[in-house]
Amino acid sequence: MAVTTAPCAVEVCEVVKSYDHRPILRGVTLRMEAGETVAVLGPNGSGKTTLLRIVATLSPPTRGTVSLFGATAGPLPHLRRRIGLVPHESLLYDSLTVDENLCFFAGLYGLPQERVTQALDRASLRPIAGRRARVLSRGQRQQVNLARALLHNPDLLLLDEPYTGLDLGARERLTAMLQEAASAGRTVLFTTHDVSEARALAAGTTVLLDGRLTEVMPADRLDERHLATWFREGHA
Repeated sequence: MAVTTAPCAVEVCEVVKSYDHRPILRGVTLRMEAGETVAVLGPNGSGKTTLLRIVATLSPPTRGTVSLFGATAGPLPHLRRRIGLVPHESLLYDSLTVDENLCFFAGLYGLPQERVTQALDRASLRPIAGRRARVLSRGQRQQVNLARALLHNPDLLLLDEPYTGLDLGARERLTAMLQEAASAGRTVLFTTHDVSEARALAAGTTVLLDGRLTEVMPADRLDERHLATWFREGHA
């Protein structure tokens, strides 16, 4: 009997990305199995956001290939329905309430109101459901953004610097939501410049420097001293 192997959730192969002939990514290769959590660490300007946008099918690579769940990545509806994206900048509409924002995005996916109710309960957002997005704190906005990204039950969750600007309480709530998403079997890829954030999610860690992936190891093996030395010595 033939043994079938499930395709990788994410497979990035020798990806190069340039803007105006300026290289941002320089031959990046990354492989993620379904249900895996990976953190991409690196300083500002190292190419983290560019990599995430390519995996999210928002930007094509200049060269190289990207596959999602065994299919060639591209701006295709059936692939994008499997992706939940939390970009660095909020996608919420400031003039709408939390509930209205979630209802709007649920409508884009043809989801029933019941899905919004479940999202509010799961993310403990009921107390602020009637508040307009413009008055929310950074932490509250991130909770709503994550709830929005999870509305359609995506298989792949992509987050760009999700902890930036959050206080301790908000960080703990966000970590709990991401741990729940990972426990549900979702593949999670997020960017950060803080190894403690990767460690909190027990992530496999990828260090990205000058557009090249240079190190992959479990987060608990990459301490702050190691990371600082790595950045300082420029292993690219």
